[in-house]
Amino acid sequence: MQINKALLISLVVLILALSRPLFSQQVDPIQLVESVPAETKLGIPETARTLPVWLNLIGSADRTIDMEVFYISNKQGEALVQVIDALKTAASRGVVIRIIADAKMAGTYPETLEELNRLPNISVRRISYFDKLGGVMHAKYFVVDSKELFVGSQNMDWRALQHIHELGVRISNEKLAKLTERIFNLDWEIAAGEEQLLPAELPPIPPELRIDANNPLRLPVASGQEIVFYPTFSPQQAIFPGMEWDQTQIVKLMNEAKKRIEFQLLSYSPVSHREFFAALDNAIRGAAARGVRVRMILSNWNTRQPGIQYLKSLQVVPNIEVRISTIPPYSGGFIPYGRVEHCKYMVVDDTLAWIGTSNWSYSYFHTSRNLGLVFESGYINSLVHKIFMKGWDSGYAAPLDLCKEYVPPDVGGSEGK
Repeated sequence: MQINKALLISLVVLILALSRPLFSQQVDPIQLVESVPAETKLGIPETARTLPVWLNLIGSADRTIDMEVFYISNKQGEALVQVIDALKTAASRGVVIRIIADAKMAGTYPETLEELNRLPNISVRRISYFDKLGGVMHAKYFVVDSKELFVGSQNMDWRALQHIHELGVRISNEKLAKLTERIFNLDWEIAAGEEQLLPAELPPIPPELRIDANNPLRLPVASGQEIVFYPTFSPQQAIFPGMEWDQTQIVKLMNEAKKRIEFQLLSYSPVSHREFFAALDNAIRGAAARGVRVRMILSNWNTRQPGIQYLKSLQVVPNIEVRISTIPPYSGGFIPYGRVEHCKYMVVDDTLAWIGTSNWSYSYFHTSRNLGLVFESGYINSLVHKIFMKGWDSGYAAPLDLCKEYVPPDVGGSEGK
């Protein structure tokens, strides 16, 4: 009888130890997270994949999950169903979940937001403030228990898990999580108001939470290296005094470049309906004039007029190379708004990198909500450079042809009509 009792206790201990193995794995406090389109040779083994990281973070939540997302697009039978189910499970065990979504996109994809908003412990708000500025709520991040953060190019979209190339970062750090929650709570309060107005005055970040270029975070990783980094935010008028602005920091990194600049984006354009957006374009051309090698991968969505002409003007500048990436179609059929390069990152020289949620045109920095991270780390730099070179040499990225009349892809197909 004693033996049976001992065996029973051992079995119970074993079951408890194995019941949530995904959420007890020890990982570095900073982890690069990549989505790799199915049936492609993109992706590097050193990065984690988005679905298990999202499930890990949501499944580990004890108290709160705060999510600010462009939209939620779910589809039965696809991997995002697991993420939505994980949110429901977290709420059922008492985790308080708040979700902010862009109001206009919430009108396009209302079903999942409405479903979640009906559940106990889940509240959804739609924000239209940035639309009034001429932009969108374009950020993609969430904070778990005020101590862990995910931020990246990945929308809360079933396609972002299997049919779009994405790059994000998971960071375990209470100070950064609480600083990011300042932005979340600001947008949460804006979204609660009928007129959706920014407060007349935003207080400065308290010294104990300040993380900027002069006060970066320093975290060790398993490789033995220390990673130095700080967050960036947009738009400038809707961030707290003491926060770094995306545009300023991206330009600063390019101005510091001595050897190379590599970046990959869904889209880059210095032209908008309001004015010529010179800040990034001047920095790119200025770096090339100093002898810095500039290489850029842009999605084939970036071939529309008049933007493609500005890209061609970059292609003729010495030291600048532009490639247009076209991800092959999926064997299972057409994927609307999928099969595309959607990453937003930059590598500078051997130690600097920026990873964020912004495409590079005026509205993303001046009228839209976005987040980013600047790293000073040879370790992060080398990984992001490896991701870049995997795309550069993949065969999907072709040099921009100055003589070609590009026809933009029909990204939505029948769904977009």
